[in-house]
Amino acid sequence: MNLTDGAWVFDPKKIDEAIGNDYRGWYERDMLNAFTRHAYYLYQQIRDRVNTRRCKHMTVEKVLKGLQDENVLKNVCQSLKISEEEVFYIVDFAGKHLKYVK
Repeated sequence: MNLTDGAWVFDPKKIDEAIGNDYRGWYERDMLNAFTRHAYYLYQQIRDRVNTRRCKHMTVEKVLKGLQDENVLKNVCQSLKISEEEVFYIVDFAGKHLKYVK
């Protein structure tokens, strides 16, 4: 599975390595910053498709609970054109590593 954002192609294994590495080179730092922005953007879209009331923000746990419904998950995957694996990776990443996501 690779996630794509324009010219960037993100490999989750490399993302996880960069997170665990305390001393990052310039490329790892730029890649991680770009992926963090992309992950937050995708997380917002996933959250908004799970929650029809967009004014009420959901916690990561509630988003995961909403994604357990097969129809909701299918709708998210089709509308964002990403796989189920990518959806769960983004939500998991947002919950663990994005400090502004509850």
